[in-house]
Amino acid sequence: MYPHGPTGEYRILLAPDDPDDSYQVYTLGPSEPPRHIDIEGPNVEDLSPSTHLMFRGSLHWCIGSIIHVFNTTTESFWQMLAPDVPHSVDRYVMDILYGAVLFEMDGMLSMPILTDEFTSIGIWAMQDYENEVWTSKYRVELPLADLTVQFGKFNPCLHGVPAFWDGDVIILVQFGEWLLRLDMDGKLVANLCHCRGLFPTRHQLKQTLVQHTFFPTLEGYTVNASPFI
Repeated sequence: MYPHGPTGEYRILLAPDDPDDSYQVYTLGPSEPPRHIDIEGPNVEDLSPSTHLMFRGSLHWCIGSIIHVFNTTTESFWQMLAPDVPHSVDRYVMDILYGAVLFEMDGMLSMPILTDEFTSIGIWAMQDYENEVWTSKYRVELPLADLTVQFGKFNPCLHGVPAFWDGDVIILVQFGEWLLRLDMDGKLVANLCHCRGLFPTRHQLKQTLVQHTFFPTLEGYTVNASPFI
């Protein structure tokens, strides 16, 4: 689902199961049948592991080394290359199961890349969007040995940077049954237990803009609390 800038409508893009079928676009609100659009693009099996990112009026999915981009105005697909980083985990194997992480940071398309030894996470940003120029912005060292002793075995399939939150990048990693939140220095900020079997998603929860009067009376309510842990 995405907002359509020129009309202010909210629309749903339905990808086909079969490459011979067409894409469909639903408009929320009017009781109209879906509109078929004759374009070439990835099928639903290719896109389903990854949560899309809305950036510059286009939907972005990253699978392996390819970023699929759907322009919501022209209703067409095109492709970009993800950063080519030596000694990084084979993203294709992980992304085919869980999808890659794309997020916006300082107005740039960004993504994390885990090193093949699981010792650090690099934060890469597309400094020049039109020319597809990536640059390394941060490198977060993971205290792998210490966290393994304290919480259990590291799960590389659940790592990532869900968002640029409150001026900082939030790192989520899983060790054993624990979901951990780390800061940019690799220091533990928060943790959540009993997360075995947790299926990762890149969606975020946001508090309503309407601050109802009963909110402060709720147990555990915190104004502007982190939406992750």
